[in-house]
Amino acid sequence: MKARAIPVIDVAEFARLYRENPRVLHDSPWIISGYIQDWPSYAAWQDLGVLRERFGHIGAFAKAPNFVTHRSASLVSVETDFARYLDYIEQPDRARELYEGRWLEGSYEAFAAQDLPLYCGTLRFVHRADDPTFAEVFPLVPAPLQPVNHALPYYYSLFNHLWLLVSLPGALTPLHVDNNGTIAMIAQLRGRKRATLYAPRDLAHVYQAGIGFMDPEAPDDTEFPTWREATPWHAELLPGQVLYVGTEWAHHVRTLETSVSVSFDFVDESNLADYAISPDWATVLGQRVKARPDTFLQKLSSHLRSTDIATLPPVELGRKVMRAVLASSLATDGDGQLAAVRASYLRHLDDLAMRGAA
Repeated sequence: MKARAIPVIDVAEFARLYRENPRVLHDSPWIISGYIQDWPSYAAWQDLGVLRERFGHIGAFAKAPNFVTHRSASLVSVETDFARYLDYIEQPDRARELYEGRWLEGSYEAFAAQDLPLYCGTLRFVHRADDPTFAEVFPLVPAPLQPVNHALPYYYSLFNHLWLLVSLPGALTPLHVDNNGTIAMIAQLRGRKRATLYAPRDLAHVYQAGIGFMDPEAPDDTEFPTWREATPWHAELLPGQVLYVGTEWAHHVRTLETSVSVSFDFVDESNLADYAISPDWATVLGQRVKARPDTFLQKLSSHLRSTDIATLPPVELGRKVMRAVLASSLATDGDGQLAAVRASYLRHLDDLAMRGAA
């Protein structure tokens, strides 16, 4: 099918579209301009020296590519701290020296053969909903969007949902769909990126079980014989623009110039059900419960038994624990917006349990 350009609109036009259709972010990708320039950090975070001082101590991993989503793709990775990674961004020819003895997957020779820059896509600098760093990127989303992340227990501890992404030209995040049914945004502070997206209805053409996702830059007719039936959505993301990616939309991003971006995954009323039924957070929570059984048994003694922890698969255990956490919360505080979100979350989980989903 013919490719489509991702539409670019300002915040006023987005507000109008959203009021007409609260699912507008799921029906199409959008680029929204005209609001991140007001972030307290907008200008400062374009400066690598500021980023080194602010976040340089944080440990992370750098990979080439960012991760892999195809069975034949290869990956190299290093253990780093963000300051050392920024040294690499400023002097990429020092990669061998900077990461001597730090290769976790592959080697410097394998990295050089990849012909891809290292990409630090795992910098985790917030761990809770009230982290003061959020004030530096406010507002993360334009009105009238109202994320409910803060109302979702364990949201920021189970997964990272706010990223600072610094990358060199050529850095690659391959085609993939985000975990947890979230909505994603990529805010561009410096440099340019090229994005290619596919709608959920087209996933069968660009994803095959046992193979993985297609490379939109080099489609393989043998592995993906119907890829031409899918509609690619393209955009070049410029400084000051924010790309929004709806639930289950596949996206592929290539860095074109040395880039600084902020990425954020969120849940609102339009995708709360998608988040609730996702197996991703439930599996991670279930694994955490199995690793720390005494902690959860003490907290949820009236809802959870040791036999549950021993016998239930992680995904079922995670959902059971979340239902208990939500029920306990509502029993002590059943009023207000936070309670309303948690009550809706609990209803979705109860419906899933009644259907016997695993």
